[in-house]
Amino acid sequence: MKATPQHQETLLELNRIDLQLRRNQKQIDEINRGEQVQAQRQLLLANSERLLVARNELDALELELTRAETDLKLVEGRIAKDETRLQQSSNQKDVQGMQSELQSLAKRKGELEDAELVLLERKDEILANLKTIELERAEIQKTLEILESEQTSGLAKLNSGQQLLREDRARNLGLLTAEVSEHYEKLFSRGLGVGRLDGLICDACGMTLSGDSIDAVRNTPADELAHCGECGAILVRF
Repeated sequence: MKATPQHQETLLELNRIDLQLRRNQKQIDEINRGEQVQAQRQLLLANSERLLVARNELDALELELTRAETDLKLVEGRIAKDETRLQQSSNQKDVQGMQSELQSLAKRKGELEDAELVLLERKDEILANLKTIELERAEIQKTLEILESEQTSGLAKLNSGQQLLREDRARNLGLLTAEVSEHYEKLFSRGLGVGRLDGLICDACGMTLSGDSIDAVRNTPADELAHCGECGAILVRF
């Protein structure tokens, strides 16, 4: 197949562009998959679940505290009432009954105060845990924002580069004959490309050409396309 030395150099450049397009597309696909972003979003989701559990636990404890405080006020009110009645009563039997009830109320008050103290200590623990989760959430969100920003800017840069490469590709294809460009397209679609002959080595596949292969290349006229006998790529000999 006829191809001037200039056309063969164009094929080398075209192959370089296509390989770069393929590498860029791979990077674009990786960014679109966003494995780091997805992993960070999973961390955020897990954090949200922990945050919800902690807040629900705090709400439930606040309800318990409210009930405990209400019960304690009721007992304190009953104690105050009985103490007033005790001071005003002169009936020995009534006095003994009220004293007995005051002892029971004092015991109940102590139990409620102890229970309230336990609840307050537990509340401190929950609040501390909640603060830790919220701090972790802030860090996760910060990292996620950075990753998403990098993802957006990275995609913009790569897509811009792809557009420029496609323009270069079209320009180089336009320099070739229809026959040569079609031949190249078929080879590249099969995973073959264009390489330069470096001594006895095809730099498209990195293999050393056998004696018969190198003879075939050397016997190919300069204005015709030669091919690597090992991988089938177009070989540029200049």
